[in-house]
Amino acid sequence: MLKVLNRAAGFALCTAFTAALLPYSASAESQPLTDCGLDYTEYVGTINNPAAGYTNTIWAVCKPGATPVYSPSAKLVLFFIDIGAFSSGMNGTKNEDGTYTAGKDIPLDETFFKSWEQTFDNCRKNGCTVAVRFRYDANGTDNPEPASFDALLSHIDQLAEHDFFGKAGDMLVYVESGFVGKWGEQHGGKYTSLEYKARLLQKLLEAVPEPVPVTVRTPNIFAEWAGIKQSEISDSELVDSLTSSKYCPDIQRYRSRIGLYDDGYMGSDSDLGTYADRVSDTEWLGRQTLTSYFGGEFSGDLEFARMYDTYLPENAIPEMYKTHLSYINSNIFQLYKDYTFGADCDVEGAANSAYYGRSAFDFIRDHLGYRLVLRSSELSSETVQGGTADVRFTVENTGFSGIIPPCRSYVILERDGLYFCARTDIDCREWRSCTKRVNTFSIQLPDDIETGIWNVYFKADIGHEPTPDAPDKGAVRFANNGTWNGVLGANLLGCIDVKKADAPTSGNCFGVVGCRDSANSKMYSYRDIITVDGAVSHANEWTAENVVADSETETEMSVRADGEYLYVMAKMPNEAQAPVFNIQLHRASDNEYFWLYYASNGFVYFNKPSYDGCLCKWQDDTVEFRLPFDIFGVGGGDELKDIRVFLQDSGNEWKLMGDISANGIAIPDTAAVFEITEKLLIGDANCDKKVTVSDAVAILQFIANKDKYALSVTGKKNADCYNVGDGITANDALAVQKLDAKVISGLPAN
Repeated sequence: MLKVLNRAAGFALCTAFTAALLPYSASAESQPLTDCGLDYTEYVGTINNPAAGYTNTIWAVCKPGATPVYSPSAKLVLFFIDIGAFSSGMNGTKNEDGTYTAGKDIPLDETFFKSWEQTFDNCRKNGCTVAVRFRYDANGTDNPEPASFDALLSHIDQLAEHDFFGKAGDMLVYVESGFVGKWGEQHGGKYTSLEYKARLLQKLLEAVPEPVPVTVRTPNIFAEWAGIKQSEISDSELVDSLTSSKYCPDIQRYRSRIGLYDDGYMGSDSDLGTYADRVSDTEWLGRQTLTSYFGGEFSGDLEFARMYDTYLPENAIPEMYKTHLSYINSNIFQLYKDYTFGADCDVEGAANSAYYGRSAFDFIRDHLGYRLVLRSSELSSETVQGGTADVRFTVENTGFSGIIPPCRSYVILERDGLYFCARTDIDCREWRSCTKRVNTFSIQLPDDIETGIWNVYFKADIGHEPTPDAPDKGAVRFANNGTWNGVLGANLLGCIDVKKADAPTSGNCFGVVGCRDSANSKMYSYRDIITVDGAVSHANEWTAENVVADSETETEMSVRADGEYLYVMAKMPNEAQAPVFNIQLHRASDNEYFWLYYASNGFVYFNKPSYDGCLCKWQDDTVEFRLPFDIFGVGGGDELKDIRVFLQDSGNEWKLMGDISANGIAIPDTAAVFEITEKLLIGDANCDKKVTVSDAVAILQFIANKDKYALSVTGKKNADCYNVGDGITANDALAVQKLDAKVISGLPAN
């Protein structure tokens, strides 16, 4: 019997932190910087970073009382949300002669909103960033919209009232304006005049939370919205001077959020009617997309596109840089594989020689959105306990675009699976396409840090606040060899040698000097974190105790568990043209059979109703599955008759390429869930390391609206300070107020 190993508990070591800004240590002066000797050449290959690249497009069909729940796992998921069943233009009846009788306009229902909340929760668990387009038609039907434009706007009002976009949170990276016309492509509908589309744009700009971009289908919609002629949109001085229009009372507030989605990309010299004047319109687009999105779909009619020279790589690639192309739905023209990328496609400011000789297809695929290359890194070679270390590194963005969504940045100090992490004030959105940026900061070390060599990492995150048990979600990877740490989701900058201090210093904290958001004094462990990324991310992910092997086929399988998930990793030779990774489980209690597979084209099959929370990632010869206990009806102390992992090639008549099984699997009966154990500061509800009247305010806000004014896990523990165990009440806030006013000398919980 194979005994499944528990994932061990992590830990944190905490000390008090009192300063808002980290001062330079008085005990150690800055050291000269030393080049770290990393590989500063560009890695050649695809990097699936969040919020850019290929979109995993999901055609979601929603009906009254029946909105599905989805659980995608791609880095960028675009939901085409079909709400035609709520529109009289689509839910009516057709006679035999084709005569259509309109139905009834229906408000979006509670099932719709609850299902999308669950879908967004799944996306959050799976580490996705998301985008949406609403539409009333998915089949090219004329006039699919509601009977009146006001009825259409009422659907948007409902989305705003239910905070639909806000509940997608930081995962939501853009919204395609959609809604009207066939496929939501804003033609062939009742409300597809420029006036209607400008009104729709303004409505969505108000409904979608700032700074999330809203994209339009054609540049003339922007011109109409702004109150100018389309021929004037390339006049930057004019556009910069605009203040208001009949559609928008404050143009400068909203303007930077407007982008473009192009569903006829490279299909003709006008992109099938997208542009009126390609040169002028793309001049405007290139400025807009410094802060907003441009993407869409390559034209489906390649033969028509060949009548023009727009699509040719030497013309298309420079324009991709000009317009900052961020995403495509994976339908890049296949003929680009027959073209070789070379200097004739180069643009000023981007060093792309690493791709000379590769196909134009590969180049375009790998440069969608941002592509960050570490070009130099210098660190203080050594410092002392409680001292400081200086960091200077250069990043070049060779991608078509910059990072558009807000992006948090961190510095990590790591040694032997233990690490400190703190915020920096570097804004990665400043790393724009075709530029190099030098970044500098100084880090303050704790005075009780162990001496020896520590690795220094830079971490950037989009869409997800990293947590100690999932630090890799939303992480941005540099395009370099040998610098990526998949567990931390961070990029190596080098290392420093920490020497023993002659005497204790005045502080015991880790953070970035001068960064107000950098207060951090916790040490974490990733030694037993399972990171589902399709690779052995650290030594403890793959150990002899929990592995079965087939030496004849050079195939191995590892099985582990925590209190919520079963993790299955397999290594098998992968020579499939179109790999399909399968996993089958047999539950011992009732012989129930489960079969789940993930195909390379994004298709997922499960022989049960829902695979919410399941995850599968693969790289080369390694595949990893994450399987929630509740989906498979198992838990601690249960047994599985067997687990089978096998690989098929859907591009070669579904040939079996690899196969391995483990029999008699015992799931641990004790859950070892990763958790952080922090030293509490009773009363500190907002976790700013001090107890003041602001904590009383935080407590009262939490009582009034737990969703809007949520407290962290530690904040909730700190807030329960009056009568421990009775929950968070107004008495807790009153006690903090009395302490702040010095009416009492201590809190009851202390």
